[in-house]
Amino acid sequence: MRHNRDHRSLNRTASHRKAMLSNMVTSLFKSERIRTTAAKAKEARRVAERLITFAKRGDLSAKRHVAKTVREPAVLKKLFDDIGLRFADRQGGYTRILRLVKRPGDNADMALLELLKADEKKRGKKKKSMKKYHKVDIPENPSVVLEKEAREKAKVETEIDKDKESGEEEKPLEEEKVEQTDEDVDKTEEKEEKKG
Repeated sequence: MRHNRDHRSLNRTASHRKAMLSNMVTSLFKSERIRTTAAKAKEARRVAERLITFAKRGDLSAKRHVAKTVREPAVLKKLFDDIGLRFADRQGGYTRILRLVKRPGDNADMALLELLKADEKKRGKKKKSMKKYHKVDIPENPSVVLEKEAREKAKVETEIDKDKESGEEEKPLEEEKVEQTDEDVDKTEEKEEKKG
């Protein structure tokens, strides 16, 4: 079991591991991207994200705390002046780990650890699955279906009755429309004869 196991030992003593992670984080802040094994990248990410959070604070005690790990003055200045301001509005998640091809010599899992750019947004929801499920029509209760059909028939019958009552009044209007269209046809024929 892994009770109270806070970190990966990476087969190194505490001082060796601390020095190695310090060098890795310094290189990350200097070039903004490093290539290393996946296990080392995960450990370096923990350290880097904490240091960026201190850099966002920007006060003297934060600088002194970060200076214990990042020992190059130029990188320390870049961290507080550039990287800390870049992530001022972001609450964590300043780095990204991208998996690479395994190393040929010992088949170790390789990864690329990099800082995000200023304009990159957090990923939203995960993409939906590409699987498409066919929609299955579930039949309704037969008694409900029969009631719906009966209602629809009643509606149709009432509409037919209304049409019959109103249909007698509408017939003269329809005849007038037909006469108007005949007159329009006669006018167009007269115009064609005049042109021809």
